[in-house]
Amino acid sequence: MQSRDIKRNLKKKKETSADKKKQMHPFLYAFTIGILILVVVTFIGLPVASKIGRGNRLVFGTYEGKEIVYTPGNYFAKQRAQLGEQVRQGGESDSIQVQTYKVWRGAFDRTVMNTAILMEIQKSGIWISENRIDKAIIKSGPYTVNGKFSEERYKDTPNSEIFSTRKYFREQLLHDQYLSDFLGSIYSSNEEKDFFKSMAEPERSFTFVTFPFTRYPDKEVKNFAEKNSSLFKKIKLSRILIKTKESDALEIKNKLNDKVSSFEELAKTYSKDSYAAKGGDMGWQYYYQVKDDFKSEKDLKKVFSMKEGEISDVIRSNFGWMIFRCNSPVIKPDFENKDTMDTARNYIMRYEKGRVEDYFMAEANKFVQAADKTDFFNASGALNVVPYMTNYFPLNYQNIFSYLPVASKGGKPSLTTANYSKEFFTTAYSLKKNEISKPVLLDDQILVLQFTGEKKLTDSDKKILDRYYNYYVRTTDQADLQAYLTDPKKLIDNFNETFYKYIAPKS
Repeated sequence: MQSRDIKRNLKKKKETSADKKKQMHPFLYAFTIGILILVVVTFIGLPVASKIGRGNRLVFGTYEGKEIVYTPGNYFAKQRAQLGEQVRQGGESDSIQVQTYKVWRGAFDRTVMNTAILMEIQKSGIWISENRIDKAIIKSGPYTVNGKFSEERYKDTPNSEIFSTRKYFREQLLHDQYLSDFLGSIYSSNEEKDFFKSMAEPERSFTFVTFPFTRYPDKEVKNFAEKNSSLFKKIKLSRILIKTKESDALEIKNKLNDKVSSFEELAKTYSKDSYAAKGGDMGWQYYYQVKDDFKSEKDLKKVFSMKEGEISDVIRSNFGWMIFRCNSPVIKPDFENKDTMDTARNYIMRYEKGRVEDYFMAEANKFVQAADKTDFFNASGALNVVPYMTNYFPLNYQNIFSYLPVASKGGKPSLTTANYSKEFFTTAYSLKKNEISKPVLLDDQILVLQFTGEKKLTDSDKKILDRYYNYYVRTTDQADLQAYLTDPKKLIDNFNETFYKYIAPKS
């Protein structure tokens, strides 16, 4: 510790590190505490000292072989405490469980980024002087009393803690220096700026109709469900899943036969799935929900033919060996029942969406044919679809001009995903005035467009673009840096596994 240098700096004007960062590079400051966090989180962190014990450590993953570890007082721990304090002050409405996850996840993400940056610094050879560390500690270190550096407090601090503090401040200064070097300045030619601005014009507007998948007719759902009724029969089951070897599962089956223990006790002791804690109780299960667990559909049909209280043989699954107990026998689907129809609709939207797409593509083509024969609005009335208008927007693929997104007037229906659809922009900007497009698939809806208007940028728009260009370059640099540093080839993320094992075990 450079105590002589600290004493020499005691009488210098006080300035907090936060104020200095804001004054030197406000963008960098905001980026460091906000955007650089992969998932911006606020959250109350729960105490974990009792969970890991003094001197122990929790490993949440690795970055280029270096462990991302939580120990009391390290960088990870400081970030967790910081985020927890933010939540206590902000008053979150989420449950304690959700808040706990967010705080720990946020601290993990910050630690990953910090680890990545420090490893890059080590490769580059950036150096921070001891005098600079002294100044930072004097201005914002832990040895302040009533806002001023206390030499007495500093002298009373154990050497091990002083060393740890210096290490932390050194890493923070290196971290900031790296970001300053990488993001601190923008150098662009006038030609590059002019090219960027040229991409923002002309702006176009369109009339459009939409065929959302949520309007898939009940009669189509019922028709599919009746033809595939076996998918929607349900049975109430309990399960024991053994992942070691078949002989272990057979031993448990023998215990059930001999009534050595109850099904619930054996499930809690030996089963290795999310139902174990509930004694294996799976509740009601539809045929389609469990069919992928079975290697043989013959075994699945046997399970669905069991009587109440009956226990199955040991069954080979795709991830171990299973033993089932029937708690309530099969109920056949009633497609006059709303809940059953909702289940069938959800199944179609998840597993048979191509069927829905084909249906609405045919409806959209009918609209195009009708509009070609009459006009866009007459076709809308004849086919009972509502025409909408878009705002003016440029050829904004990948939402480069985020302040000019593709949007309908009034915001509904939503066209947010159009900003990232190559097909949408290719179609929209290929149309001639008043020309009607072919149907365009946009996630869970199909659009038909008519090109109705076009305009050039005003002088006011161009001035906005001059300012926006700098913002765009910065955010692009941020994204590039984040993508480079968080390359999945470098990061092994075991956060969830460690969190749910040690911090918030699932019941």
